[in-house]
Amino acid sequence: MIYTLTPNPSIDRSLTLPEIRFNSVLRSQQIRLDWGGKGFNVSRSLQKFGIDSLALAWVGGGSGKMLADGLQALGIQMDFVWVDDETRTNTMILENEGDWHIKVNEPGPLITQEDIDQLWLKVEGYARKGDIWVLSGSLPPDVPDDFYGQLINLIHTRGGQVYFDASGQALLDGCTAKPYLVKPNAIEAAQVVGFDINDQEDAKRAALPFLRMGIEVLALTMGAAGLLLANQREMVYAKPPKVTVRNAVGSGDSLLAALIYGQEHQMEMVEMARLGVATATASVEMDGVSEFDMDRVKQLLPQVTSKIINVM
Repeated sequence: MIYTLTPNPSIDRSLTLPEIRFNSVLRSQQIRLDWGGKGFNVSRSLQKFGIDSLALAWVGGGSGKMLADGLQALGIQMDFVWVDDETRTNTMILENEGDWHIKVNEPGPLITQEDIDQLWLKVEGYARKGDIWVLSGSLPPDVPDDFYGQLINLIHTRGGQVYFDASGQALLDGCTAKPYLVKPNAIEAAQVVGFDINDQEDAKRAALPFLRMGIEVLALTMGAAGLLLANQREMVYAKPPKVTVRNAVGSGDSLLAALIYGQEHQMEMVEMARLGVATATASVEMDGVSEFDMDRVKQLLPQVTSKIINVM
């Protein structure tokens, strides 16, 4: 079984305008709502690959009810801990024809120790040997940075495997628990390794500290610059073709779902990297969050360039 855990889900509201202008009243041409949060994005993407998952999260209030109803309509299985505060709403403002965008993320609801205990009990109840757990996204206010690390340790004691995607101190604390796969972007990884990651050589150098922590696989995403997929034996660099970007939100979550699909089908690492990049590229072409069409993924696959990198 695959479980996705989203500590800080959101309603993702996208507004499309002819042009972004400051100190002006702007009128949206198009409004879109997506049921967001990194773990939910992974669950939706896994669905496209024909893989079921169970989504766990803290949700609350009217926005939490909207989110639950939306996910249910999509056929996503859920088991939520309901909290007193409202689930957050994140807002993206996009230009219809231009390159500018504005993204505003709310901090999220207050999570009490009782809420934390309830979610912990759910994980304890579900965790079994051989399961895959996707732990991803920011932590709400007052949830300690070591929350992910403690959960990873719990899942390991039950024989589960963890795919991990976070940022800041929560990322660093979680990495010390040695999840199977970690998927930072270049900015998040730079905060851990202490230098900027601008190209393939920087990515290769950044992979080593993560692997030395005992992490088996690093998937370092660099947007249009591509993906570095690395383990102790080999590194693969895969670069996407140039496409028109409509909405990049959630593309990394679609990539992560593709990597899980690749593992489930015992793909070689270079095949997994190419599939991940093709899936993320198909996602950024869509208006929705973490949306993609499988036929488009197949079209893009031959256009992804890849090479195996000498580790030494």
